Amino acid sequence: MKAIIFDLDGTLLDRHSTLKAFCIAQHAKFNLSINRERYCDRIIELDENGYIGKEQVYSQIVQENNWSNHLKNVLFDDYMHHFHEFCVPYKGLHETLKELERQKFVIGLITNGRHEGQRASIRALGIEAYFQVVLISESEGISKPNPLIFQRALSQLNLQPAETFYVGDHPINDIEAAKKVGLLTIWKRNDVYKQANADEEIHELNEILSILKRRENNELHKKHEKNDRE
Repeated sequence: MKAIIFDLDGTLLDRHSTLKAFCIAQHAKFNLSINRERYCDRIIELDENGYIGKEQVYSQIVQENNWSNHLKNVLFDDYMHHFHEFCVPYKGLHETLKELERQKFVIGLITNGRHEGQRASIRALGIEAYFQVVLISESEGISKPNPLIFQRALSQLNLQPAETFYVGDHPINDIEAAKKVGLLTIWKRNDVYKQANADEEIHELNEILSILKRRENNELHKKHEKNDRE
């Protein structure tokens, strides 16, 4: 294996914790006329794990609470400019990326979302320097699960699918899509999706290192067996 390509939200960034922290701060900042817990729960529900546009999310919650359209614009603008300030990394993020870098793995990232917002989150997590390539759907004009975005990353990195792992949390947009291109896959388990048809599964990021070590040992064992037969 030569490379590891990551998803961002739900894989490196703990998006649920980040959104909750942001909503708590936003509620206090604008002194909203709704119970704080109810506001945060509803935003998280409407957000659907990041797959619903935020303008739509705020339009809906404003409508439900009979707030002004001006407030919708203010809340949406606040999200666009300040969400990244609350970014929560998953445990072991920096340690894992640093060790992969030390072991000379090529590291990349493919994420759906707005360019400005995703770049801000990457910078806030302090992980930008680890990646040899970063593909963001808005900038690329294509988004997962379109296979072209995976193929584009492989082409830019001059890699073959069989020598590359893709790590993500979504069973279809990440795992199924990457497998169709021929990438090996690692599913980061979560409370949103029950299962995924991945080659490997992890709960925490540092488990990637164990997977790579195990696979390396297996390949060495096969090589030794072949030499013995010859």
